[in-house]
Amino acid sequence: MSINTALVLGSGGATGIAWELAVLVGLADAGVNLAADRVIGTSAGAVVAARLTTGADLELLLVGLGGELVGFDRTPLRVLPALVAAQLYPSRRQALLWLGRAAARGWTAAAEAVWVERLVPDLGEADWPESLVIVATDVVTGRPAYFTASQPVSLSLAVAASCALPGVFPPVRVDGRLHFDGGLRSPANLDLAVGAQSVLALVPNGGAVRPHRRAQAQGASLANHGSAVRIVSPDSASRAAMGPDPLAGQRTSAILAAGRVQGRRIAPELDRFWAV
Repeated sequence: MSINTALVLGSGGATGIAWELAVLVGLADAGVNLAADRVIGTSAGAVVAARLTTGADLELLLVGLGGELVGFDRTPLRVLPALVAAQLYPSRRQALLWLGRAAARGWTAAAEAVWVERLVPDLGEADWPESLVIVATDVVTGRPAYFTASQPVSLSLAVAASCALPGVFPPVRVDGRLHFDGGLRSPANLDLAVGAQSVLALVPNGGAVRPHRRAQAQGASLANHGSAVRIVSPDSASRAAMGPDPLAGQRTSAILAAGRVQGRRIAPELDRFWAV
């Protein structure tokens, strides 16, 4: 399949969901066509990507988002040492296997059902969009999992799996295997847009300990292979609204306002490469 455009939506917690959605609405306000041949969603980006590609009214989502995310609390301090240690561990795969074993021990079907219903109650019966790719991580192997329309996978389960931050949210069983956060592979997974002529990436947080997993490094690699790449990260106003904690859902209102303004502001720059 020829890929002209790829839209990449990266990880970033509750604040990332709010910012990405707001930027997309701001772009739409300015007349940008958000259709893309491939839409890659990771963690927070999976939530937004699924709703975008299933035809949800982004304006209505924006209005209701504050109520959805305000229930998210701050990131528990108890999980931070394990997540940081996993980033620094010499063997990335062994670190993921370590996190996976801990996640699997705490899994129950009941906890999974509560998590899925909390995160994506509207996607249970949705058909899988042809353009959509959702990234998660296999708990048992530590390897990435890529969910697409070619697999008989529930969209709601795939999205919830991609967002299942270890130690915070339960892993999700997809096709008989437990999965958790796709951001453990890479914050944005821009490299999955290989072959696209134009790549637009919204990246709430593109940092990673290993350089090849960073959004900027992956974007540079795509550019070296001939893609036109535009990576959008929160501007100063959006960063101030988002704050340091990605699960601070109570900051949603301020994020939505700042992100929408940012989307409108950057829209004219996209005309130079976003050929739909």
